[in-house]
Formats: sequence, structure tokens, C-alpha cells
Amino acid sequence: MTKTSQATNDQPEGRVSLTGRSRAGTTRRKGLRSRGVVMSALTAGALLSACGSSAAKSSSSSTASGSATTSGSSSAAASALSYFKGKTITLIAPDGPGGDYDLYARILAPAFGQYLGATVNVENVPGGGTVVGGNQIASAAPNGLTLGLFSVGGDEASVIENHPGQNFTLTKLSWIGQPGTSPSVFLTQPNSSVTSFAQLLTTKTPINVVDIRNGTGDMLDRVVLGAFKIPNKLLTGFTSVATLKQGFLAHDGQFLFENLPPFKALIQGNQAKPLLVTSPAVGVLSGLVSGVPTLSSELSKVSLSSAQQAAVKEAVSLATLAFDMGGPPGIPSARLTVLRDAFNSAVTNSATLAQAKKESEPIDPINGATVAADVAAAVSQGPSIATYLNG
Repeated sequence: MTKTSQATNDQPEGRVSLTGRSRAGTTRRKGLRSRGVVMSALTAGALLSACGSSAAKSSSSSTASGSATTSGSSSAAASALSYFKGKTITLIAPDGPGGDYDLYARILAPAFGQYLGATVNVENVPGGGTVVGGNQIASAAPNGLTLGLFSVGGDEASVIENHPGQNFTLTKLSWIGQPGTSPSVFLTQPNSSVTSFAQLLTTKTPINVVDIRNGTGDMLDRVVLGAFKIPNKLLTGFTSVATLKQGFLAHDGQFLFENLPPFKALIQGNQAKPLLVTSPAVGVLSGLVSGVPTLSSELSKVSLSSAQQAAVKEAVSLATLAFDMGGPPGIPSARLTVLRDAFNSAVTNSATLAQAKKESEPIDPINGATVAADVAAAVSQGPSIATYLNG
């Protein structure tokens, strides 16, 4: 386990302790996705209080009832917020420095801590794709002081695959929000004779693909290459984006399938050639893979069975369920509301947005309640991808 920050309790209130390195082709189920942020519980409480005061002039009986309810809600919210003041929160990034989880955690931490009046320490816990970090988050005390980011798509794939080591249930976690997500990209070496994804559909020789076992990229490798019947050999000895980059640059494998932002420099420096993206890139990434075909366009060019098409579409949908911030099961509801408010504040903070732009990490937030609904929907749908994960 690698820690890039040490938790301390003697730092000034509101300070964020950070060390180390300083979404749109797929649509989720209608009714589940909600962009932007939700009204904070404290603001809602204030409005309810004002309404209760107005109602007092017209109905003394309704005033008594409404005031009691509003007072109780406001009191619970205030108490939950004050709980975090001066505390230290550990925010776990389940990958190494420079990976997407690490970057999102460090981008969000300052404003998140500022809202709560808390110190936020970002801790890198790589291993098993993102499973080791996920296990640590899920097993923490449900007090709201240990949080982190999850690869929901990769974690659900591990469940479908019956892969050992994952010790948590996705639907039981306390979901706080998703800052954003970006497409995954299928890359090859710049000097490769392969100039298009379509060219691989006729290859007879297995292609060598560097792979982080148990992650979203691993799921896409297995499902997409499997459904399109592209012979391949997955080289799964890589444990982080950093080591995956090293392996790719050392030509350990000719191809890789991973989230786009960490490979921006390689593409811009002509050290990697993009052949495919899971969905069009937007925002700060829009020009990076301009003209690169999407999985949807490639699906329209070939004759795949309905089962194969369903598997590819499910994999792409699951891939959007990444970088979701959550905590262990059982965080008290008032504290969870405050944590969601802190997240909503962080993703609209000007400094957060500026840092995200600098790091090429899209901010396209989804609130915690919607993330919880998305996770439940993903877990309940038929596992079309199982054939390729268990094959």
C-alpha cells in the first residue's frame, strides 16, 4: 500500500493537506441522471423556516407543527455540519499518484474540506485495480471521516466474474456524488502497422494488450475485444496507470484500453495512437481524439449478434460509472446530507473548476442520490457481459 499523505489532527481548521502530484456518447437510464447540484439541506432548512414563519400569521396550529419539524431538521443539519468542524477526513484514491482517481480526489479535496471546516488528507491505496482501496473505504467506521472514490463499473464486473477479493456490496455504500467522467480510449503504438480499429477485425494473430486486472479497462478489453472477436492476449501484470504507461512505452504490449485523461500527453506527443473511443470526448478533451471513431459507429459497421451488441453497450454504460465518491454503509443520514452538500459546493467552486481544467479532468457532476439510483440500476440489469468476463 502506498500513502501519499499522512493524516494529522493538528492542522488549522479548513486547511487541506495534500502531497504528491499536484463525460457524451453514453446516456444513462432516463430519469436516473441529474446533472448539476441539488439544494443544500441547510438552504432548504432556511427556506422551510421562512415559510413556517409566514404560515404562522394565518394558522397557529399549522405553525406549531411546521415549526417543530423545521426546527428538528435544521438542528440535525447544523449538528451534522458542526461534527466535521476541525476533524480530519481521509479521502482514499484507489490508485497511484497521477491516475484519474488520484487527480479527482486532489481536485475536489480543497473545496470539500473548506465547506466542512475540516482537514482532508488524500491517501493513495492502489491494488487489485481499485478493489484494495474500495475495501478499505467500505470497511471504515461509518462516521463520515473515511471516504473515497469507487470504480463502480469495474467493481460490478468483478462481482459478475466472481473474482475474489472484493469485500463490499455496491448498493449498500453511502453515495456522495460523481464529479464527472470521460471516455475510455483504445490505443496502439505510434509506429504500429494497425491504423484503424476495423483493421483488427480480420487479424488472425493475437494482439498483446497491457492491462490492469480488475478495472474498467480490463472489463472493456475482455468485452469489446471478445464481442468483436479480436484475438488477444492480456498482459495483466500491471497494477496502476503509471506502471501501465511504463509497460506501453517499453513496448511490453502493442495496445491498451483505459480512461483518456492520463494518456493525453502520450497522444499529444505522438507516443500513442488512438484507434477508438467509447464515446465522443467533450470539454477540455474535445480536440484530443477528434475524428477517432466511437464504439457506437464501429458497431454500426459490423454484423454482431444481439447478445454481442448488448454486451458492448453494457460495458460502455458501466464504464461511465467511475470516480463515484462514497463512504462505508451506514453513515447517518444527516451527515450524509452534509457530505453531499460539501460535494455540491466543491464541484461548483471556481478553484476546483480551474484545477480540473488544468488536469484535463471533466467536471460534469451528478448528485449522490442519482449516483445511488444509477448504481442500483446497473446492479439490477442483466449481466450481458458475463460471457466475456467468465470465458
